[in-house]
Amino acid sequence: MSFAGLSAETLLLLLDERGICASAGAACSAGALEPSHVLLAMGQPPARARSALRLTLDASNTEEEVDTAAAVIAGLVETLRKNHF
Repeated sequence: MSFAGLSAETLLLLLDERGICASAGAACSAGALEPSHVLLAMGQPPARARSALRLTLDASNTEEEVDTAAAVIAGLVETLRKNHF
């Protein structure tokens, strides 16, 4: 998922403070400074690719964890957009 106009790095820091693990961009580009070539190949512009978050779920995640993560992400995006736009 990506959030136009927001930095993935900022979101990652704020999510980490709230105990939510996430990564930026595509898994095959982890740690790269450039936007993910996979996201670019999918037609995403570089700025949008830089705002991408990656969350991984497995059988051990609960519905409550997913709901919490979604609510926290939505709240952070709303707060950041109010302060930046």
